[in-house]
Amino acid sequence: MVESWARTDGVVTIRPPQPGDSARLVAGRDAEFHRFLGPGADEPDPVACISVDGDVVGWVDHDAERSWLLNGEVNVGYNVFAWHRGRGIASRAVQMLLHHLAITEHCRTATLLIDPANLRSQALADRTRFVRQADLDGNPYYKRPVPPLTYRHGHVTIRRRHRDDLDMDLSGRDNEHIRWLWQPSEADQWEAMTPNERRAHALTWLSRVSDSFGTGPRWTFSIDLIDATAVGGVDLNLTSDHAPAGEVNISYWVHPEFRGRRIAPVAVQLALQFLRDHTGTRRAHIMVDPNNTPSLAGAASTGATVGKMTVDRHGRSLLRRSLDI
Repeated sequence: MVESWARTDGVVTIRPPQPGDSARLVAGRDAEFHRFLGPGADEPDPVACISVDGDVVGWVDHDAERSWLLNGEVNVGYNVFAWHRGRGIASRAVQMLLHHLAITEHCRTATLLIDPANLRSQALADRTRFVRQADLDGNPYYKRPVPPLTYRHGHVTIRRRHRDDLDMDLSGRDNEHIRWLWQPSEADQWEAMTPNERRAHALTWLSRVSDSFGTGPRWTFSIDLIDATAVGGVDLNLTSDHAPAGEVNISYWVHPEFRGRRIAPVAVQLALQFLRDHTGTRRAHIMVDPNNTPSLAGAASTGATVGKMTVDRHGRSLLRRSLDI
């Protein structure tokens, strides 16, 4: 039975092999594959196939059976078909594999052992922030810790949302929250709900964002303080209408009792670190209503540069701020 998990950053998806994938992987081998990876198995069965726009374009794998590996380490391998190389696909796939390892808690450290003539893979190791170690039998050797799922700086922590956040989530949905983050139709629907209906609706949303956290391409975090939990949230959407393909739209909110304490800017910086560690996206966008003074100040404090005013599909004017990750 094929395991059904998949991970995606909105551009690249890694997922378990399916019937027929083995033949595709064999057909995709070229001289470069054989030069650096040898003849290859007759029926390859990697941890994941790499898919772009629904088409298999390569594979990514890990194993813990190499003699040089320490406890808690895995060796990573990959291949992208020749006609898809040079597009950043391999880098994104390796990042998604690291995200997969973080979600499954499979290991603590990922390694890459690369043929000294394989300059393309050495460049990938540098791009994905693997750290070069002492050469192993004359081959460049790299390591990188599997990234965490929870990030903290000072008194601020961001972590995966869960159902226990419900009461704080409900109490934080005041008029300001709804005005700036919701569409008019959503606000009208919320207004028409009974308290029990609102609670059920919010619980459904929390359940959905918690369950989808492992899959991408959208990650929603709760913000915790040392003495309080779920005081706000950060949403990272890599398939937003507000961002080009492969880039991320960031939105954030803070519970009314905790506003004015510069919590959101710290949380956004932590979210950027998550994006660096878990995804291949390298540019972020923050869209803010020009009348939302507190959020404008928060976006400015992240270092994002001011872009053009745009009108979204709902007719709202939004100021774009963008920054490199």
